[in-house]
Amino acid sequence: MSAPSCRHESGMALPMVLWSIALLTGIVLLLAGIIEGWLSEETRLGKLFRARQQALSGIAVAMNPGVFAGDPLLNQFSKDGSEGYQVAIKDESGLINPNYFLAQTPDQRSTLGQLFTAWKLDKNSSDAAADGLYDWQSQSPFRSLHGAKKEDYDAAGMSGLPPGAPFASPEEMALVIGFGSVVQAKPDWVSNFTTYYNGPLNILRAPKNILVELLGLLPSQADNWIALRTGKDGIEGTDDDLKPTSITNAISLIGVNGAKAALIGRICTVTGSVRRIESTGICNGVKQRITVIAPTDPTQNPQGASSVLGWSEQ
Repeated sequence: MSAPSCRHESGMALPMVLWSIALLTGIVLLLAGIIEGWLSEETRLGKLFRARQQALSGIAVAMNPGVFAGDPLLNQFSKDGSEGYQVAIKDESGLINPNYFLAQTPDQRSTLGQLFTAWKLDKNSSDAAADGLYDWQSQSPFRSLHGAKKEDYDAAGMSGLPPGAPFASPEEMALVIGFGSVVQAKPDWVSNFTTYYNGPLNILRAPKNILVELLGLLPSQADNWIALRTGKDGIEGTDDDLKPTSITNAISLIGVNGAKAALIGRICTVTGSVRRIESTGICNGVKQRITVIAPTDPTQNPQGASSVLGWSEQ
């Protein structure tokens, strides 16, 4: 009787051994995967740290008021190209400050409404967005024709709004009742606005889309104006840039008249500068971008040109 019993136990032992081996193999593979994930994450974090350090180096260089767009110092990489930074210097003065437009006498909400119409909104939606922006910052308790005041925000579950104060940032505009149609029609709407620059639109720094959609220039006129204002090197923000003596002089050089000339003369200028520095650090394919807003015109920044107005990382 003992022999069959031994054979039975031997027959049971083999599957258990195989099962144990499979279990241990699975555990080893699982642990190997976890460890590999840890190592990969540590490696990525290390590269991200180095990329951020490179981006900071680019910011430090671009913060020097003597460094301008096109300077070779703004594009620095190691010999093998695996690590370094590249910096773009732009200017916030070419963007639209809603606070400036709405605070004028008379206010320029109709101009903002025309911009929204250019973004394919119907007139009612454009008027609602423009009036909503005005009512947000106005301290008056009275509602504009297409706007919204406290009772409207309360009904929408947004108690405590509107603040009756200027917009703290362009992103705050998305909270305005009536502005949702703009957000839907123009997903990148926020890139057209700023609250860092306090003056009228600087026509020497306005991007093509603003020249066309806000000021009503033809695309060809906008292209010609940008080519003229950037000078021979084709780089904005360098010494050979066009320097008109006045907005009237600029209008003459653009070659417009009538309603377009009147609009430009009313809401534009040829002065002002708020430097926007976009520095991208790179380390073996991993990127870190830092954006800094730093005024270069003391009249736009009472604290001095060296202070930082905005800082963001992504």
